[in-house]
Amino acid sequence: MPSIEVGTLGGGTILEPQSAMLDMLGVRGSHPTNPGDNARRLARIIGGAVLAGELSLCSALAAGHLVRAHMAHNRSQPPTRSGTPAPSTGTMTPSSLAMTTKN
Repeated sequence: MPSIEVGTLGGGTILEPQSAMLDMLGVRGSHPTNPGDNARRLARIIGGAVLAGELSLCSALAAGHLVRAHMAHNRSQPPTRSGTPAPSTGTMTPSSLAMTTKN
């Protein structure tokens, strides 16, 4: 992740859930001696969590678990037909009109 924008001060950090999470991670507010350290640490935590999710996804794909899970959770049914009727034959649509128009 070459670039990630995070913040530990201002904005939505005043909201209770966000504030509690920043407190739990130990990165709330500005670092007392090194400004920006808390934001850098939060970015590393987020990056690590994203990479862990990607690794988990890759291992599930390699082991065949992802397909099995989709099949088990009723995603094995073929898609249903939409309720939109097909265009009737003989009707001129913009695309069929363009095909019959000569330059």
